[in-house]
Amino acid sequence: MQRYKDAAKGDTRKAMALYRYNLRLSQEMFTIVSCFEVALRNVIDGLLVTSLGSDWLRDSVQNNGIFSNGRMNITFGFQFGCWR
Repeated sequence: MQRYKDAAKGDTRKAMALYRYNLRLSQEMFTIVSCFEVALRNVIDGLLVTSLGSDWLRDSVQNNGIFSNGRMNITFGFQFGCWR
């Protein structure tokens, strides 16, 4: 809260107004970023399904998958349906 008080030159009411404005702005930005993330993830999934098949994500973490580099051994015990 000190940043807001500093920006408002010690005026607590102005500091609270700035804080509330920042909250509203953050909410708006989060919505935009979230929508962009979903759209980007869907485009990436579409491209990888085309080139690697519909099980590309599950297959990619298996031995010799696209994420296997000899140093990283990843095993997941859940479905990757969240990508679709």
